[in-house]
Amino acid sequence: MNATPQSELEHQRKLLSARVGAKGSGALRYGAAMYCYNLGLISDDMLEIYRRCSKFDREDPIDLARFEGIAVSSFDAIGLSGTSA
Repeated sequence: MNATPQSELEHQRKLLSARVGAKGSGALRYGAAMYCYNLGLISDDMLEIYRRCSKFDREDPIDLARFEGIAVSSFDAIGLSGTSA
């Protein structure tokens, strides 16, 4: 069976929602975004946003996506919108 354990998905979702501005949070979010992308949960465009933000812990990927007119799914936005430190 190829099912993803729910606990792993929840763990990745928490990493995807790492507090903007926390040291290392950009890399954590990008790693979680890659995991979610491989499951088909986020778009190519959003993965690219997370990649671009990965070096900048203070850059909010959701804010950047909205600024660039990229659709943000409810999965992407969980716990991220408005979290800029």
